[in-house]
Amino acid sequence: MKRKLLKMATAAVVATAVVVPGAARPAQATDPATIIAVAQFALQAYGYFNSSEDGGMTIEEATSRIIVEIGNTRNTIMAHLDGLATAEARACAEHHLLEFADIEEFSLSLKQRWAQDVTSCVTLINSLWGSVSTLSAKNQLGIALGTVGPIALVARAQARFSTTELKNLLIGAFERVQQRFTPYCQATPNVSEEYWQMYPDPSWVYAWYSCAPAPEPPYWSENIGSYSVYELGLWHWGAPVNYPNWPAVMDGSKRLSAYVVAESALSQLRA
Repeated sequence: MKRKLLKMATAAVVATAVVVPGAARPAQATDPATIIAVAQFALQAYGYFNSSEDGGMTIEEATSRIIVEIGNTRNTIMAHLDGLATAEARACAEHHLLEFADIEEFSLSLKQRWAQDVTSCVTLINSLWGSVSTLSAKNQLGIALGTVGPIALVARAQARFSTTELKNLLIGAFERVQQRFTPYCQATPNVSEEYWQMYPDPSWVYAWYSCAPAPEPPYWSENIGSYSVYELGLWHWGAPVNYPNWPAVMDGSKRLSAYVVAESALSQLRA
């Protein structure tokens, strides 16, 4: 059986492995349900921030709604943050997630110090991207930006600081996440080599169609999950000619990585 690879798209980022300071540990795999929960949180939280900027609500209203969203997903988000590979990123993300509920009680001077601290947390997570060498670690960092990013934006607005530069940094970071985890797809027909000799014309055969988040060099040996279906498609001499459901398979793959978190965040940050 001959395996045919279909490269739908690839990412251009190649990471360089260096030593990460602090207590490091292997990044843990993230449950797909957690990824979807964080993506939904990012969609809502960044949306509330946008609305506060556009006059749809006050920054205080946006803050209150984000606090409610955190309350609804706190255990899921905290479980994900615990999987971050570096102690610094875990500590700063968990610290600000826990303290955000009290931000309305802070004095303006405390809000300003807190806003600077949580901004540093975002820039730390962003800077670690180039210091980790595995897809799993990059995946964790990308997901973390979906939780800490909107908190930092709202905190800066509460502190009467500018949010423009941080917003631009987050847009660039999420675009990089999308590029890294753009699905790479392949198809394998469930027929032998002899089949193509017997049926040289295009024919409909069953095949496995699968997509995975960026399993390209130097990551061929890594696997953070793949999405596969077994369906009919039109093939000719071992190559797929027509399979209309590739978009659905690619979407399934996106939900297995930080890609879907970045997609949710960017839909609001670019609005």
